[in-house]
Amino acid sequence: MTTLSILLLVPSVLTIVMVLGTKNIIVKSINGQPYELWVTSGIMMFLSAVLISPLIYRDFFDLRIHNKALVPMTLAPLRKSTIILGIQLSALVEVMIVIIVSLGLYNFIFPGTVSLRSAMIILAYCALFSILYSNIIILLSLCTERISVFMSALLTTLIVVLFSSELIVEYGFFPVSLINVFEYLPLSMVSVACRSILFINSFDFLNTFLPVVIIIFLVALNSMLLKRKMKQ
Repeated sequence: MTTLSILLLVPSVLTIVMVLGTKNIIVKSINGQPYELWVTSGIMMFLSAVLISPLIYRDFFDLRIHNKALVPMTLAPLRKSTIILGIQLSALVEVMIVIIVSLGLYNFIFPGTVSLRSAMIILAYCALFSILYSNIIILLSLCTERISVFMSALLTTLIVVLFSSELIVEYGFFPVSLINVFEYLPLSMVSVACRSILFINSFDFLNTFLPVVIIIFLVALNSMLLKRKMKQ
């Protein structure tokens, strides 16, 4: 019952705090979409980042720092990239279940905002966003031994992602100098590619393909770091 309550509470609170308040300030997006429709994918991506963070913290920081087995001994001979992807995929399943429930709640609060087509597109890009974000968090967790440093880095990353990835505020509200930086951030590319399909029916190959390449690079980098940490 506790898990079920949290499952319903987290997306409801995020929706009420972030959407209901902001939509009175930003009634429509720059391209004319109602704000509650435009922000749907951004809310779900931010929710996926919030949900996957404690799972990554548990498996790649807490267990390692307290000298507990990061993975079962039967899995130790596996390649480190396989271990990383396996833990990420198991965490992704939990996150996607919550996102599906959240989309249902969001459509209940704002009727007609989430069609079956848009829900499938949002789920696909939320999965890509979660895997990319989780690799960034894994990199942070493997680069520090102090919980205060890790938590500070985690919270800072969440805040930066929220405002720099066009999740709740469009780039048009920022200075041009910041926009030129934000547009090249990997997580921003995922958000832009998702809305490209949702609102103009155009598949953004570049902004979809580049994050996949970056994920492969981060998995390789994290595998090397994990191998070194496990030897220690």
